Amino acid sequence: MKKYTLFLIILLSSCSSIPVEQVNDRLQAWKNSDIDQIIKYWGVPTKKQEVNGIYYAEWLNKESEKGNAAVSIGTGSRSRHSSFGFGLTLFDLGGTDDVCSRIVTYNETGKVVKIIWKGTKDFCYELTPDKNTIIPPQ
Repeated sequence: MKKYTLFLIILLSSCSSIPVEQVNDRLQAWKNSDIDQIIKYWGVPTKKQEVNGIYYAEWLNKESEKGNAAVSIGTGSRSRHSSFGFGLTLFDLGGTDDVCSRIVTYNETGKVVKIIWKGTKDFCYELTPDKNTIIPPQ
């Protein structure tokens, strides 16, 4: 019984995901930073633009994981009978798409005033460096 309980705990913990609040906290830690500092640690933005004196930079990331086709071969026997089986899946079993859009709003001096994000929580969390680890608070 203990083996099954341990297995279940491991299985459930492997399916856990990062809470939205934790993603928000990691991103909001970069608020009030300089846009050049964010670019230094996040990389070059996908797109930058200015509208009526407000500046925007967007980092759009997408990662696709292809599904796999399946092939299986099996044999079996029971008493005096034996069998052989072959299976083939002719279509893609489907993969996953992780998407993260992070939009940073900053003023003419380069100070970040707002950060919004949308997409896959875990992927956005993974992409955004932990500012407190990189630049310890003073």
